Amino acid sequence: MRETNGHDEWKVAIEKAQELLEEGQKEMAKAREMAKAKGEEAWIAAQKKSRQAWDEVRATGLNALDDVRDQGEEIWEEAGKLIKKNPTRAIGLTLLVGVVIGSLLCRDRD
Repeated sequence: MRETNGHDEWKVAIEKAQELLEEGQKEMAKAREMAKAKGEEAWIAAQKKSRQAWDEVRATGLNALDDVRDQGEEIWEEAGKLIKKNPTRAIGLTLLVGVVIGSLLCRDRD
């Protein structure tokens, strides 16, 4: 038997460590790719959810706008009917509003 000073044992241990390092690097690369894929999936899912939320909010806003327009048109039509039904009262009310606004604008500001 030949005596060694531990050089061969160190060489074997270093080779084994290099193999384990390479195997670990391969596993980390696989894990990185899996994480990247999962991250992309999560990003796509978040985009879809935000798009759905935006569409819902937009639809709600458009519905509210339509409701306000309808109410405004109804009020305008009612005002027109009231003016046609009582033109003298409408003229008197207009004059009264004009006097009030004029007095507010022309009063002393001391």
